[in-house]
Amino acid sequence: MSDSLTQVLTSAVSGNSTAVQWVGGIGQMVVTGTFDDATVSLQMSPDDGSTWITVSGSSLTSADCKNFDLNSCDLRLAITSAGGSTSINAWTTNTTGQWT
Repeated sequence: MSDSLTQVLTSAVSGNSTAVQWVGGIGQMVVTGTFDDATVSLQMSPDDGSTWITVSGSSLTSADCKNFDLNSCDLRLAITSAGGSTSINAWTTNTTGQWT
């Protein structure tokens, strides 16, 4: 298992990151940057990208990190309401089993 963050989003506009395959387990998303009224949400797809569902409690309007616990699925980050100075970077990492 990886013990480092995987950058999944660098954006200054509203839109979605490229989907990544999540193997399941406990993970963390980290989001930094200038939000300028933007919201960043973690979304999951149980059906290979046909349907996207916002993970409960994952919407951020300022720099923060959030833990999540999901079964195997596709993940992406979505930015909505980006302003003129929005500049966001985001990462995910699988934290399951890393610390004993």
